[in-house]
Amino acid sequence: MMASPSLSPVPPQQRIDVLDVLRGFALAGICVVNVEFFNRPVAEAGEGIPPGLAGLDWLAAFLVNYLVTGKFWILFSLLFGMGFALMLERAAAAGRPFLPAYLRRIAALAVFGLLHHILLWSGDILLSYAIGALVLLLALFARGKWLLAAILACFALSALPELRLASALATPLVFAGLLALYLREGAGGWRFPAAMLLPGVLMLLAALILALGGRDEGIREVLLAAGLLVVLGLLAWRYGEPASARPLRAGVAIFVVCFGLLALDGGMRYFAPRAAALSAASATSEHGETASEADARRLRHGERVRRSAQERKVLTRGSHGDAVAMRTRQLGERLRDEMGFGVVLVGVFLVGVWFVRSGVIANAREHLPLFRRLATFGIPFGLLLGLAGGLIATGRPAGVADKGYDFAHALLMLGALPASLGYMAAVVLLLHSRARAAVAFLAPFGRMALTHYLVQSVVLSLLFYGYGAGLWGMGRAAQVAVALALCAAQVVFSHWWLARFSQGPAEWLWRVLTYLKLPRRDATQAE
Repeated sequence: MMASPSLSPVPPQQRIDVLDVLRGFALAGICVVNVEFFNRPVAEAGEGIPPGLAGLDWLAAFLVNYLVTGKFWILFSLLFGMGFALMLERAAAAGRPFLPAYLRRIAALAVFGLLHHILLWSGDILLSYAIGALVLLLALFARGKWLLAAILACFALSALPELRLASALATPLVFAGLLALYLREGAGGWRFPAAMLLPGVLMLLAALILALGGRDEGIREVLLAAGLLVVLGLLAWRYGEPASARPLRAGVAIFVVCFGLLALDGGMRYFAPRAAALSAASATSEHGETASEADARRLRHGERVRRSAQERKVLTRGSHGDAVAMRTRQLGERLRDEMGFGVVLVGVFLVGVWFVRSGVIANAREHLPLFRRLATFGIPFGLLLGLAGGLIATGRPAGVADKGYDFAHALLMLGALPASLGYMAAVVLLLHSRARAAVAFLAPFGRMALTHYLVQSVVLSLLFYGYGAGLWGMGRAAQVAVALALCAAQVVFSHWWLARFSQGPAEWLWRVLTYLKLPRRDATQAE
């Protein structure tokens, strides 16, 4: 039997130009957001608008927070999911193996991410993408019996004191297993709904027994988890078909559940603090938290303050070696915190997978009515949801109590997905209009997205950190101007570079590591 041909890079004529334009658009937005955290500790990411801003600085911070923050990394993640699906479809169409090349691809991405985190900036997202992509691979390709065996092994190993961290690996494996159960079940499948409904009903009964026995502690959490499982089970039972829509439904559900739970928790503490505790007998703080919850919140707040102070000191007064040492020490904490973000990323990846498998993105002209609806409803709905939270709080106040900020931030993030889809749709519509030139010039910038993402960190760290020009603390409006000027310079450079070469240097290296072969000398020249 003839061996299957190996997977190879996509020829320039087979590229989908809209993805390059969208990637460039997303990268510009990411730079506008990221520049703040070369002037502010990364530990304060997600803390909203810092206090004390006025005039143009406040206006710039407000516009970025409600028009840009959260939207562009989601758009970039959608594109990552689309790239995954395109590579998979092309491998299947050509009869080529997919997994070996893609595993090398995400391994290389993880190395890029680790080096970026340690050497340049702790706000890196490449490592997160690599971890999320690995979980997605498990969900789509791992055999059920091996997944189950790995989960059981992790729980067993965690019983040993020196291997307690093994339990942390069980969580992504369980998530991948449940996702595999939903995505891979045949028509009329019952296993995923049953896997949700059975424990959900049992937990509801357990909560009822606890309530009848006069025990109130922990009932809120049990009821919330039980209700969530029952709702997911019923939705999967009712909307399991067609199977082609499952990536979209699973992705949206994951995103909404993650930030919806945060909104529910934050909303209860803000609007009904006493009801949030459920029990008059429980020791509660003035904000409706139990004593243990209040202690945990104080601990998290203290850790944020400590990390922020350390980052500020090292990055404004330390050497590059000091910064590398600090980021290396932070790596363990970063990996422990990765699971929650990884779940969200997988959800967004799945939405991107649906856009490719459905043919919507490859045949965008035929689906312009869908893009019009996404732009017309997604942008205003997503932005207004975030602005509604802004009426409650625009930033986390000093001290332990969040004073509604957790609820406000959750609303901002809930609105980020529809707004991102709306932004994507607006760019697609522009590409199919007389105003095409207004966005088409971003295509070369998007084709070199990895190179430019890394170069942005090099430039911004040398501008703002103490071992560079030491401009840390620049006004917010000036920061945005710097980010836009940097992106403009990179756009110009991209056109110059791609007139001579077919890809950026980081993209070239990534492809070499993915396909384990050097491109032909003539193939490196642009066509």
